[in-house]
Amino acid sequence: MPVIGSFYRQLVLRLHHALCRRFCHSSLAAEQLANDVMSSVAHELSTPLTSIRAMAEMMLDEADMASAQRQQFLQIIVAESGRLTRLVNQVLDIAKIESGQAEWHKADIDMVALLQQCVLSMQASYHDAKVHLSLQSDAEVVPLRADADRLTQVVLNLLANALKFAPRETGVVEVYLRDVSNGVQVEVSDNGSGLAVEDQEKIFAKFQQVGGEQHPQGTGLGLPISLSIIEHFGGRMWVKSVPGEGACFGFYLPRKTTI
Repeated sequence: MPVIGSFYRQLVLRLHHALCRRFCHSSLAAEQLANDVMSSVAHELSTPLTSIRAMAEMMLDEADMASAQRQQFLQIIVAESGRLTRLVNQVLDIAKIESGQAEWHKADIDMVALLQQCVLSMQASYHDAKVHLSLQSDAEVVPLRADADRLTQVVLNLLANALKFAPRETGVVEVYLRDVSNGVQVEVSDNGSGLAVEDQEKIFAKFQQVGGEQHPQGTGLGLPISLSIIEHFGGRMWVKSVPGEGACFGFYLPRKTTI
């Protein structure tokens, strides 16, 4: 189906032009950033498009395909189209952050309320997967100043990542909020298969996928974006894991964040 290949080439070119128009006017470094991002993302864009093409070709070639199978293929096309959209949005997002052109809105944040809202937002997905999700926090957590939308993005990324690795029906994901010296600490732990040492070393790198084929694949940008956000506010982010014993992702934010 030549139209798919043509669409892929046009998509890559348009995304590159969009990055250049938005960032490259400022410096040669920004232009190099756009080129580096596109060299990394080209393959990632082709993956969902390959699935879309395969499903579309089979439906086109088999006019008498059973309705149930056709419905299954259409669901795959919709899912892969959504993944493609998320990838493009995340590419633009991380490019804005790394080029220093992201917008930040600083306000006092009740971290307990923010985490409660994030857990509520993910409840349906966890319920469908039959994975238990809980939140525990210290009795008193002093508010901090940061960007609520960006921190919500970080927490949702961590919850989505934990859900990806937690075993269905027996999975447990626990969120901990602690008031620590001069800041707050958030950790999200799961009882999944854990991460090998070599995977822990590269998991925050852009476009890195870990965990093998048994786990749903993401865009490889959620954790790098989260790390960039936390570091922007003067914090740090980490992962602790023992293979076979689950993983724990966490971050620390100082009470007086930078912006």
